[in-house]
Amino acid sequence: MHDLQEGLPLLHLAARWLLEAIRSRQNYEAVNSYLHRFLHLHAAIIAGIEVDTKDTTAAAQNEDLPGHEKEQETRKDLIDTIADLRLAQRSAGVKLQNKMQHTMCLLRHFSRMI
Repeated sequence: MHDLQEGLPLLHLAARWLLEAIRSRQNYEAVNSYLHRFLHLHAAIIAGIEVDTKDTTAAAQNEDLPGHEKEQETRKDLIDTIADLRLAQRSAGVKLQNKMQHTMCLLRHFSRMI
């Protein structure tokens, strides 16, 4: 959790890059490898952010510090980007699975013609 103060904007930037890479629908295997490594390294921090934002909401209201509010907003943006990333990855996976299924059906059909 010590990485959250300086590293939070970088985690958000990396998550946004992964989201754009998945949405591009190119290099699916490479992007999924990067995504896997990103989540493997930062899963504990990302999982801890949800708990922190819920627990420190009252503290943020009491402190009225602009820096603290900005950090809370950055945390919320990161969580939103991670949620979008999850949906985009799931959508890309389903689309790839459908293409593979279609290809297998065509191969089966053409192999029966011979």
